[in-house]
Amino acid sequence: MKFWKSTEWQRVRKIRGLPLLLIGIALIPSLYAVIFLSSLWDAYGNVNKLPVAIVNQDRAAKINGKTQHLGNNLTKNLVDGKQLKIIKTTKSQAASGLKSGKYYMTITIPSDFTENSGTLLSSNPVQPEIKIAHNTGQGFIAEKMTTSAAEKLQTKVSQSLQKVYSQTLVTATTASKDGFNTGSEGASKLSSGISQLQDGTKQLQTGTTALQSGSAQLVTGLSQYTSGVSSANSGSTQLVAGAQQLATQLQKVSDEINAKQQAKASDLAKLDAGLTELTQGLEKLGEIDAPNINVNSDDINSNAQSLTTNLEQLGGSLTKSGENVKNISDSLSKLIAQNPQLKTDPSVQTVMKNLQDLNTNLQVSGTSATASGLAAQNINKELKPLIAALPELKKLQAQLPELKALSKGTQATKGAQQAIKTLNASLTEVSNGIATQAVPGAQQLAQGASQLNAGLSQLNANSGTLNQGASQLNSGTTQLLEGENQAIVALGQANTGAQTLSQKLADGAVKLSSIHNQKSNVTALSKPVKKDNSDLSKVANNGTGMAPYMMSVGLFVGMVAFSAIFDFMTVGKKPKNGFLWWADKQTVNAPVWIAQALLMTALLFIVDGMQTQKPVMTFIVALVASFAFNQFVILFNVAFGKLGSGIMLILMVLQLSASAGTYPIELSNGFFNAIHPWMPMTYSVHALRETISIGGSVALDLTVLLSLGIVSMILTWGVYEVKLRHNQLSFPQSSTAE
Repeated sequence: MKFWKSTEWQRVRKIRGLPLLLIGIALIPSLYAVIFLSSLWDAYGNVNKLPVAIVNQDRAAKINGKTQHLGNNLTKNLVDGKQLKIIKTTKSQAASGLKSGKYYMTITIPSDFTENSGTLLSSNPVQPEIKIAHNTGQGFIAEKMTTSAAEKLQTKVSQSLQKVYSQTLVTATTASKDGFNTGSEGASKLSSGISQLQDGTKQLQTGTTALQSGSAQLVTGLSQYTSGVSSANSGSTQLVAGAQQLATQLQKVSDEINAKQQAKASDLAKLDAGLTELTQGLEKLGEIDAPNINVNSDDINSNAQSLTTNLEQLGGSLTKSGENVKNISDSLSKLIAQNPQLKTDPSVQTVMKNLQDLNTNLQVSGTSATASGLAAQNINKELKPLIAALPELKKLQAQLPELKALSKGTQATKGAQQAIKTLNASLTEVSNGIATQAVPGAQQLAQGASQLNAGLSQLNANSGTLNQGASQLNSGTTQLLEGENQAIVALGQANTGAQTLSQKLADGAVKLSSIHNQKSNVTALSKPVKKDNSDLSKVANNGTGMAPYMMSVGLFVGMVAFSAIFDFMTVGKKPKNGFLWWADKQTVNAPVWIAQALLMTALLFIVDGMQTQKPVMTFIVALVASFAFNQFVILFNVAFGKLGSGIMLILMVLQLSASAGTYPIELSNGFFNAIHPWMPMTYSVHALRETISIGGSVALDLTVLLSLGIVSMILTWGVYEVKLRHNQLSFPQSSTAE
């Protein structure tokens, strides 16, 4: 039979409008796929048309010493970037616009955005905040688009701030490296200084050891000295008493001589007058008693010599003590000069003052002792003629009896007269010498001894303080020595620490030297990870990505619509068998499903501008899918009638979710994951993705679809055969069965 002259085509042409309806059915997949996809073919490319309100409340603030207005900068970048349709407005207008659907998203930059941005490296960082509001009820997809844009905005702002702070950190790191180098050099100098200080401390320790030894000797010497001063004080007391006694005794001698001279003056005058008259004078001479001179010259000489010797010894002792004190003071002064820190030591200052006072007292005492010695020497010199004259006086006293015996003669009286005059003159000279020289000298000696005694008493009174100061000095030097030992240990530890610090700072500087502050480094820090996207396939736009799904849906919907409109049970005449029945129906059916596939695919290329990896294979896959869907749907329609069409509608709904056309099947629940491999559209969607975007193999998908179509076709033959045998076929009302 000829294709266009088949019984089925003759029946179709007899039904008014059916040929046009078949043409419309052939266009159903195109209406589904082409028109729907064209409405959102480049939806993501038109995101810049989505109205978004921005409210800038930010105020200028200082960041790193510079006035910044990040809110203005961000607003300008968003408006100029045109990624979204950014509209600057007020807070109230933005809120009302979001509620009414005028805006799909609002962006609010708070007043403290710039201020908080400047605190990220402070002790209390506050993250700057951008408030973004959506109204998902106005459009879920729009919300996802604007959310994606908002995330990109957040990333961009974060990278911008990160770039600023990365520059700050890199600059600070460079400064830290220089600081580490300077610190390392300083630590090295500190170590060298500590070493010198340690050496100086050791020298100080040596000097302190010597000071300790000297202070110990000073304590011993001062103890001996104060003991000698005590003895000298006692001796000076005795000296004062002896000198006073000497002056008193000499005064008594002088007074006795004067008294006796005055007492015998009249007798001597009479004797002298009587000598003129020998007789009377000799008689009177016999009556004259010679004065008794009871002066022990040896005692006077011995006392004078002892006094002189004691004064000389005392002066020598004082001179030697002064020299010892001077030597001690000089040694201590040298020690203080070598160790300046001793100047501030109270115990050392006390010892120095006591030594100065002691030296002054010794000088005064030495001067007094020297003056007393000179006075004693003068007295001794004055006494020598008197002492020398005493023997003569005693001889004269012894010769007085002889003079009495000579009183009988004139010559004897003259001699006696002359002797008496000589004796009287000698006694007067002795008395005058004692009164004018010996007594004042003894008094000066007593006065000097008294001054010496006062000085020695004061010295003796301060000797306890001096001993205490020397003991404190000795104790202080011991403590100082212990402190120096601790200081040497501590300085050793400090030196080790300074060396370690210097080494660590140098190591830190070396490590920091590996951090560079070039512009490229700042850029790398702000975006430390470079994203290298690679895609095995390219999808030009949203329509291209959704085309496999919508083409499959369109073809399946077209088949369901075709099976619902076209009558696959009515025949123009009774067929001989089931195959011929099926074949006669295919004369109309085949052009429809072929037209559906070819028209839909061609219009996608022509109208929507679809670009594919394999254009020819895209047409082939569309034809195979259309054939499989057509035979599968017709099988259920022929076998179950209207029920079969209802089953296909349910299957179509299930395939919308289970074919993974819009979202990955892994995102669906377990039920859809379970039926996914059993859905015809699963294989058509995958095959079209391969030919349109991926460019891979479609052998498995075509095998499944062809198998589904062929099996459905064979089963349909069987159904027709069964129905023919049971005479379950219908004819047009104007025809009769043959």
